[in-house]
Amino acid sequence: MARYHTFIEKAEFTRTGWAATAMMIQGCILSPALLLSMAYLGGGDWQFLASMLGFLTVLVPILGAMPVKYIVPAFLFSLTMHLLIILSNLLL
Repeated sequence: MARYHTFIEKAEFTRTGWAATAMMIQGCILSPALLLSMAYLGGGDWQFLASMLGFLTVLVPILGAMPVKYIVPAFLFSLTMHLLIILSNLLL
């Protein structure tokens, strides 16, 4: 836990870079990959809703100019959720 807090304190200086990176990964890789997997492999409306809610969990702390300690967990939650939905589309 101490390593995480040290990382967050150091990352606060480059908060804009972390926010831009999170948005680029979210908007250019994760969301299109999820939408493509839904289109080609079949997916329900709940997957699209979960995807958009995950996108918003990243967008709100960034637009709210919140510290990195809120951006990183939101991004990791969204990343995990997107990857699990993509894997469920691939495997089921």
